[in-house]
Amino acid sequence: MQQVPGRARPPRGIESAAGDSWLLADRAWLPRDFPVDVSRPELVQDDLVVESLGWIPRAVADLERSRLVMATEAVDRGLHLAGGFSVVDWLALRCPDLERRALYDLARLAQAGRESVHAPLIERVKNGQMSLARAARLHRALQRVRPGMPVDEYAAAVELLAKAGSDPVFDDKDIGRIVDRLVAQCVDERDHEAKARKKHAMRGIYESSLADGSVKRWVITFGDDADYEAAKAIIDSPLAAPASKEEQEATGELELRTATQRRYDAFLTVLRRGVAGTEGQPTTPKAMLMVTLDFETLKRQLSETGGHLPGVGSTLGGVPLRAEAIRKLACEADIIPVVLGGPSEILDQGRRKRLITPAQRVRLAARDRGCTIPGCTVPATWCDAHHVIPWAMGGRSDLGNYALLCPRHHTFVHDRNLTATVTELGVRWHLR
Repeated sequence: MQQVPGRARPPRGIESAAGDSWLLADRAWLPRDFPVDVSRPELVQDDLVVESLGWIPRAVADLERSRLVMATEAVDRGLHLAGGFSVVDWLALRCPDLERRALYDLARLAQAGRESVHAPLIERVKNGQMSLARAARLHRALQRVRPGMPVDEYAAAVELLAKAGSDPVFDDKDIGRIVDRLVAQCVDERDHEAKARKKHAMRGIYESSLADGSVKRWVITFGDDADYEAAKAIIDSPLAAPASKEEQEATGELELRTATQRRYDAFLTVLRRGVAGTEGQPTTPKAMLMVTLDFETLKRQLSETGGHLPGVGSTLGGVPLRAEAIRKLACEADIIPVVLGGPSEILDQGRRKRLITPAQRVRLAARDRGCTIPGCTVPATWCDAHHVIPWAMGGRSDLGNYALLCPRHHTFVHDRNLTATVTELGVRWHLR
């Protein structure tokens, strides 16, 4: 077996039997200070076994660097051309142990080493300051920016990335950010525009629900980085934060939602605010919902339950709505209530109502600051204006009957039929 360049052959100690692996059969590949005789591992003491295992990664790294030296030499001599092979195919025949990605990285650096401008990169691999995979990653980035750079600037970029890549302070994420910054600054603007158009063309939402309807799911492909960051800002916002200790103590409710459930709640809060609020809210044009509820059911349940409606209504499109959901919608959305008599006869169709004015919204935000449940940190922007005395029970639409609640606590209050005392200074909920 040929000796590794730059390493003196150690004296032969014990030769192992024919047919053993190279590690056992030829100790020329082992360093002089290798602590054990690998041909007789059963005789090795425990501490030396541990020390030997720690040496193996260094030996593998040495072999990787030696392979780069030989591959670069082979490319310089044009050995691959004798058989009409590409560099990658020629190396694949002689390095069958390498995975495809490692093979491409080796071929890339072997060819890059033929240009002196890449010497800072190649030398740092050969002297063990940088892994071959990282050097190949940096070279790929350099090739992207090279067409638009003067020779001296390209040489400076090679030196810069070589220093960063060999600095132990930088991990792979840091190197990724450095590479992205370099590419963003140097790649031709037309390339950015073409990628932006391609990304924009890929935007879309498609349904990925189960056929039996048991799981309803949508998949979003963002068409712009700004769109993605806007969505990410929602799921990273206070709306998605877990309940504080103070809030849990005040409500007696433990925070049992998972992180993904909290993000879902936050996303839906913003979505609903965008399509179903009254004027004065940070919304797009409002949705108008027509809700139907049987008159006798409505009258009976209002009298029997004191305004708590366990029944079911429906939208104009026939989608069923729990009466409790209708009550929540009545706090904020613009609704046309349709009350039915006998065989779907319309007895009364209320007109579209604006339940909180822009001026009231401003004054309410100034008074309550945010969700009025103790300990909740959701700001006023994302809170609902809740009728303390339900509108269906004669509650007035004025500041003395309003309290800001985040969507989660809005549900909490409705589920428990909670009441509160409202003063000019704020709201005090009767939680116990």
